[in-house]
Amino acid sequence: MKVNPQEIAGGDAAGPSAATCRKLVVLYGIGGLSDVGRHAIMAGLEKNVEHITVITEYPDMLDDENWECGCIDGHTNPFNDEAHASKLTMVKIDSWKNEQANLVEHFHDADAVISCLGHRQPGWKNKELVTKGLIARDGNKQVIKAMEEANVSRVVTISSFGLNRGDKTWPHWASKLMRLFFLTFMRKARKDLQAMEKLFNESSLDYLIVKPVGIGEDVVPAGKYFQQEPGEEAVGGNMAKMDVARFMVDEAIQPTTVRGSKVVGSAPGTPMSG
Repeated sequence: MKVNPQEIAGGDAAGPSAATCRKLVVLYGIGGLSDVGRHAIMAGLEKNVEHITVITEYPDMLDDENWECGCIDGHTNPFNDEAHASKLTMVKIDSWKNEQANLVEHFHDADAVISCLGHRQPGWKNKELVTKGLIARDGNKQVIKAMEEANVSRVVTISSFGLNRGDKTWPHWASKLMRLFFLTFMRKARKDLQAMEKLFNESSLDYLIVKPVGIGEDVVPAGKYFQQEPGEEAVGGNMAKMDVARFMVDEAIQPTTVRGSKVVGSAPGTPMSG
């Protein structure tokens, strides 16, 4: 079982690899998986990434104090912080359902991309999750094209465990339960995420598909993450969105898995969140 090499204490997560990342592109939408994208902005700033370009339909979501997470001190919009504003560029788009003209311009000179588009929620309480939020395929199709045109190879994207038939990458009872959810009331989300994964598999990019477990809204960041390895004890299902974001930024800056997927969670033995 792999653990992050540098555990985070007091929010200071800058590592020796941070200086090698001059530009990072981060994309987020709406829904639980997409929430990780907002946190990836902060994780990139922790790592002292020189510049971060944020592409989203929802820039105003950065103004929310609660980013649907258990981060103890809440959040403030980093674009309004004098310490960070000069390192950030916001690109607002209308909808990933539409073709985004000149998207490639925002990917030039990027070292890596973190894409958190789409979600795995049924949308019962928020219809917009279904009408506008299922953009894993539509959004990443355009991201892949822009990256290939800009000669950017590294991308870390987010998906879900329990998505595919016979998936045993996380040896935990919750995998079968999540699979059942995907086959019943989360069918649309399943098809969207599966289509996205297929696009990356067929691309020329050095991609990593991250499949986090836990990410409940009340989970407090632990400052560490655990990668699931074949044949080993299941990682815990109680992972904070901020810790997933830190894993994604670490993998964007200093890749350890290329053209594959990775389940990441909390310490083995911790219970499922929620």
